[in-house]
Amino acid sequence: MAKEFKCVVCGRCHLKSRRKITTKALKQFVRKRIERNLEENDVICEKCRSIYRKTLKKVNNEQKVSNCLSECITDDSDSEFVINTEEAVSTKILSPKQIELNISSTHTSHRFCIVCKKEGTSRNKLCKVPLQARTQAFIKNAVFIDGNTRCCKHHLSEQLFDDTSLQALTAKYTTTYMNRSDITSLLENVRKTLATSHILNFDNPLSLSDGDYYNLTGLSKQQFNELSSYIVSARQTNVRSVRTCIAVLLTKLRTGLPNHILGTIFSLAKSQVQRCIHSARVSLMQDFVPHFIGFQHISHEDFVRNHTTPIAKTLFANDSEDAAIIVMDGTYIYLQKSADYEFQRLSYSLHKNRPLVKPMVIVGTDGYILSVLGPYFANGKNNDAAITKHMISVNAEGMNEWLETSDVCVVDRGFRDVVDFLREQGYNVEMPVYLKKGSKQHPVEEANASRLVTKVRWVVESVNARVKQWRFFDKVVSNHFIPIIGDLLRIVCAVCNKFRPPLAGTHPEDKSIAEAMLEKCKKGNAIQKMVTEEGLLTKRTIYKLVDASNVLDELADFPVLSMDKLREITMGVYQLKQAPNYVREHEGEDGKFELYVCKIKANLLKIKIQSRHSNKLSHTVFISYSDEGDIEGWYCTCKSGARVVGCCAHVASVLWYLGYQRLEQQSGSRRDFKTSVLDASHIPSSDESDCDSLPEE
Repeated sequence: MAKEFKCVVCGRCHLKSRRKITTKALKQFVRKRIERNLEENDVICEKCRSIYRKTLKKVNNEQKVSNCLSECITDDSDSEFVINTEEAVSTKILSPKQIELNISSTHTSHRFCIVCKKEGTSRNKLCKVPLQARTQAFIKNAVFIDGNTRCCKHHLSEQLFDDTSLQALTAKYTTTYMNRSDITSLLENVRKTLATSHILNFDNPLSLSDGDYYNLTGLSKQQFNELSSYIVSARQTNVRSVRTCIAVLLTKLRTGLPNHILGTIFSLAKSQVQRCIHSARVSLMQDFVPHFIGFQHISHEDFVRNHTTPIAKTLFANDSEDAAIIVMDGTYIYLQKSADYEFQRLSYSLHKNRPLVKPMVIVGTDGYILSVLGPYFANGKNNDAAITKHMISVNAEGMNEWLETSDVCVVDRGFRDVVDFLREQGYNVEMPVYLKKGSKQHPVEEANASRLVTKVRWVVESVNARVKQWRFFDKVVSNHFIPIIGDLLRIVCAVCNKFRPPLAGTHPEDKSIAEAMLEKCKKGNAIQKMVTEEGLLTKRTIYKLVDASNVLDELADFPVLSMDKLREITMGVYQLKQAPNYVREHEGEDGKFELYVCKIKANLLKIKIQSRHSNKLSHTVFISYSDEGDIEGWYCTCKSGARVVGCCAHVASVLWYLGYQRLEQQSGSRRDFKTSVLDASHIPSSDESDCDSLPEE
């Protein structure tokens, strides 16, 4: 006798639980199930026989045994004890798996995981593969998974395989034996998935990819799921779910699309979109925002420890461990012109010449948003200084208790009228120096001090740019959003704090850079002094024009500068980003710089740089270098060109071209927009017009 038998009904192999088919009723029933005559070695497993007995017992209790058996034994139709839903398999007998299809499938063992093939133990418990995960595997990997298979729990997330597990899932068989129930269930699940694939369905994890989530909401699928887990106060209705509400709001903020277009995308009416936005806003403000933004969501000690960069601490806090350094700036959100004339006057900005409101953004030196206050009106009585004074006077969000007397406020020149007020409150204020009336250039000391401030203050501008990536705030906001515009801005800022990386990272050399800046801040500009005392700026005959075609030979002794060396000179990356644009504008027909060499001073160069803001304004750059290959100094006639803590963009562009780009031969290509746009100032002369109009001879 053979050592192994398979159950004639279900096809599974049970060595210890096989049973012979002895009774007449069982033989007739099995014969009807398999649609063939029984052979001598055919057996049935104990599980199928037990289910058969339970079925007969249930029929006996209902006093329908004779009718049911008669139908089962004598009826030639296709009636059978079969159910097509997965939930009732445990109480009904399925038809045998005798339909062979060319569909790949996994193994059906209960003992091993179908993904990692690990054996199930008391520590590594296996679970039944959910229906959603089985459908996901069939659609994504073209692999059929039987309903009785098992996998490790850590492979699943929200009833679905995670990306890593889905990639690791492989088929064992190239063909699959299926019954009517398997085929019907598979087609029904695929049909339901495809029925909702044409709309944005955030309740169906299979309908959108991770990239779709980010493009629509600004969050990845995992981040969106994490954000949704915070919401406990929202109510799910028959029209939309909680996830749909959040998706509608984030898509509105991310894309700035009008409500009727969002309704088309999400298959909702315009009024339903409005209710979704309201419900999601209220829930996020209650359950999510207080944990990630506001003066009370983080302690003073945690903010100092986790959101203060070493550069800022060295420059302004004297390495104090208790001083918090905050950067403040007002941003703009543009509005429609209001029919309320009083509101129109209050919201009209004379600076921007358009209606807007001004939120005040307070961030840490790494770009972490501490709080967003406002929004405020934009008329002359609501400048940055007045807004700051109002915040402290009314103790907004309890900021007076949060701030300490040793804290530092880094601001721009728009806060000049509130500097004394802040210092009276006990806070240290750092602000770029104003250019004195009648002066054309900052002295060296003021230019250096201003550079220390801009080295730290840039993060607040980057935060404003990051917020404007949600296009709702980058467009003209409709007036009916004015009452909730502050809540929407706080929601976006809280999302940035939770799911975006810091804008300013921490590097080992940061402290040494800050110390070098403080040391250079005390020095003067020797090149400026030499140019001023010897009149090198006005003399012309002492300079020789360098032949554009022979720059490499005539300036062969100019130092070779790597990008690391250039960053060490500029002490930042902004000037180096501007350098290629300046170089492209000043390249001649042969693609070379036009520069001069001083005849009476060795290794002194003079270059004329056109201002990028005005056609009437140009700057003169002086660069001195040594024979040993070092840059000894520089000077530019622009407003901040005298500083030695870093250099201006004009100096950086010359250093980048002569010391790096011309040697690397990296010619940057750009699109020429001048050929696509007309210039009304270019009008042909009358002679040319007459000549063009003459007939041909």
